Amino acid sequence: MQEDNETESFGSNHQVESVPLTSTDEMGISTYSFKLEDAIAKANFGKFNYVLITLSGIILTSGMLDITSMGMVLPIAQCDLNLSNSHKGFLGSVTYIGVILSSHFWGFAADTKGRKKVLVPALILSFATATISSFATSFWFLALMRFLNGIFICASQSIIYAFMGEFHVPKRRAKIMMLASVVYGIASLMNPISGVVLLNLVDWSFYIPFLDLQFKTWRMFLIVCTIPNLISAILLIFLIPESPKYTFSQGDEAKTLEILRDIFRRNTGRSILEYEVKSLIKDKEFNEANSKASKGFFKFMWTQTAPLFKHPHMKNTMTACYLQFSILITINGFWTFFPEIQNKTYIWMANHPSDATSTVCGILESFHHKNQTVAAIKSLSHCTTHLRIDTFINITIISVLYTVGWTVCSFIIDYTGKLLIIVLIMLICGICSALMMFVNIPSISVYLYVILQTAGLNMTIINSSTVELFPTSLRAMAVSISMMVGRIGSAVGSNFLGFALDRFCTYTWLLPCVLLLSSGLLSFTIPDIGKRRKHETTSHTPQIKM
Repeated sequence: MQEDNETESFGSNHQVESVPLTSTDEMGISTYSFKLEDAIAKANFGKFNYVLITLSGIILTSGMLDITSMGMVLPIAQCDLNLSNSHKGFLGSVTYIGVILSSHFWGFAADTKGRKKVLVPALILSFATATISSFATSFWFLALMRFLNGIFICASQSIIYAFMGEFHVPKRRAKIMMLASVVYGIASLMNPISGVVLLNLVDWSFYIPFLDLQFKTWRMFLIVCTIPNLISAILLIFLIPESPKYTFSQGDEAKTLEILRDIFRRNTGRSILEYEVKSLIKDKEFNEANSKASKGFFKFMWTQTAPLFKHPHMKNTMTACYLQFSILITINGFWTFFPEIQNKTYIWMANHPSDATSTVCGILESFHHKNQTVAAIKSLSHCTTHLRIDTFINITIISVLYTVGWTVCSFIIDYTGKLLIIVLIMLICGICSALMMFVNIPSISVYLYVILQTAGLNMTIINSSTVELFPTSLRAMAVSISMMVGRIGSAVGSNFLGFALDRFCTYTWLLPCVLLLSSGLLSFTIPDIGKRRKHETTSHTPQIKM
């Protein structure tokens, strides 16, 4: 289902394209009724939107930091908590298990209770569970806290796309989400920077008597990585209202107009009385709000989910799920072993002549060979007190690539459309995965793996497309379900890679190759995915440049 007729670019004070309906208020004064999308355009684009974009980027970052922080501390925490390799593997996936199991619930909650009402407590609880996990003295307590942390991370990461998109007209949502992703890319640099500062402070620690706990740097690192959750919750409470699309879909016209007037005031600095929209044209979604709310809980939940798997939404739902699965199996599943593979590659390069050649799989196999040097084996098996600087450098490179990539995409997406960007990224990353099987120059293989991890650049575009393909009442559920399938891909990829690397390593790299290339082809079937927004708007009213 597509949105109503698109309006002019945000920020313009000119008349919107659709003609408003004329009516009179109780004083007999002529007023105008607008469609909601046109009313959002009339609120203009300004300070409020920039605050929303920045805050959304921070919220995206907070979830990423919580998830990736565990992978960085496990090598250091293994001796403190007596962790075996199986323990570490479970801790690396337990957060995703929490995400998978709660995705459906959070989509339902956001579509029925409100975006903001779900986001705020979820962010606070994400902070609380991550902080408590830093005081864990056993494997099982740490696993429980990270599982709960995954449940609350799921809420913020899936809802924020719908929440942010609903404050903007459809033709600009993809660009807005790109800009939020740029903020996310910049903020994600906090991960390697704080890692270098904290995780390499080998001698820093203090004792907590009542817990019988030696509080070390890896514990502090977990707390630092979750602080953005708390900051985001506080800012969200005071700076951002509920989504106007949500309140309107609930049949609350008065609340919707109140929100739009406040956005207009904050964007323009003018009185809310100057906001020309006095009433909104009631659409089908508005008129059905009360009848839906009267249904029982489970029946209501079914009505939020079942339509996604029926005509006309089923095709779009399945497409979004497949694309999410393909990307996340690559960037999360194959990320699980990224530090280890990179680390082994650097060790192999240091122990061999500069002109020595080997594929990635050849290097990994050499670490299992009977004649492998004792020094190299010990370097991977003893109690690690800090991470190699190469690990932080590679994480930083990936963060920079994401930041630059999203910045470039935000500038060109109006000219190229979404399809070209999606296909190009899928093609490049798919080829890099295929080359991992054959390239025998380790220094090149390292960078091929880095580029493969940038397949996530497409996540923002796909989520923005998902937001536009579904009506407001199903939007958060659609994003949540597709991301749930993606998280299943994360867990599948991690376990598959752990099993396959020791058995048929060379063919392991076929999995992301096939999935990414097929996803690129499937992208051609997404409705209106090839539209170029710049071409659509140049013939209309002037636009504010961002």
